[in-house]
Amino acid sequence: MTLDDPKVREALDGGEMPRMSFGDHLDELRSRLIKAMLAIVVAVLGVLPWKQGVQDIIIEPYRVQWRLGFQDHVEGLRGKIAAAEAQTAPSPAQAEQLTEYRDFLAYSLLHYDAILSGAKDFTFLLPSKTGYHVPYHLVSINVLEDSLSFLWASLVFALVLASPVVIWQAWAFVAAGLYPRERSLFYRYFPFMIVLMATGVAFGYFVVLPYSVGFLIRWMQPDQVGAMLGIGQFLTLEFALTGAMGLVFQLPLVMLALQKIGLVTHRGFRKNWRMTILVICIVAAVVTPPEPVSMLLMAAPMILLYGLGLVLTWFSRGRDAVVTP
Repeated sequence: MTLDDPKVREALDGGEMPRMSFGDHLDELRSRLIKAMLAIVVAVLGVLPWKQGVQDIIIEPYRVQWRLGFQDHVEGLRGKIAAAEAQTAPSPAQAEQLTEYRDFLAYSLLHYDAILSGAKDFTFLLPSKTGYHVPYHLVSINVLEDSLSFLWASLVFALVLASPVVIWQAWAFVAAGLYPRERSLFYRYFPFMIVLMATGVAFGYFVVLPYSVGFLIRWMQPDQVGAMLGIGQFLTLEFALTGAMGLVFQLPLVMLALQKIGLVTHRGFRKNWRMTILVICIVAAVVTPPEPVSMLLMAAPMILLYGLGLVLTWFSRGRDAVVTP
């Protein structure tokens, strides 16, 4: 007996599911796992030939912060030149420094577009020609780091591609134990769950990660510590931040679910808003790098999402009830 049997599907749609033995459950679970794993394997094999494209997507947040950093560097050169020219009697060392700043700025402006595009002819010359010491490329600390990072990234990409099959297999197994009302709630809220997850991952990828890495790099002193980030380290940070943001964006639905099952009411959420904001700030500080920018970039949307959750629970407060058959 499996959920793909016509009689079982008919019973499931009607809400009357025939009793399955423990062995039937194990057979069903094994069948679903095999189908999900096959989908993931096919997706991995489909991703592996596209190493260049996969790594371009992975590294793009680093390149975003690199371009922003270079633009800030050029503006900083203008400020340093203006400050040096304002001095009435500069020393020989200051005059030499001013000349160096002018040369850096002239070279930067002459090749500005090519530098921002990452042209290979310029990326390795930037420290000596522009004074910008942040490397354009990530590095591989050891021989295997690049390959292992690509394999992990391929697995993540494959999970995303195979997620419709994986989610359906998981749902088909779980649905047998749910009542019609519970299945109806899942169908109602699952699309919003996916949208919020995708929005959170995109926010982490396009906003939190670039600005967090950029802040950490600008905090360094180039004459003491040079910026050089390994591909494995960056990949770990990237997956941690984007995954955390994807989960964080589920907050409104979690609040709504807690109200639906009767654990917390809208009044309880509203009454404890101060404590909730404190917990949000603590969570943001724990799951982000130890610097304020990434913490604020995570805490701010969490607070806004908490406000959205308050709105949702307010609209559904008249229907608060424990889910029953």
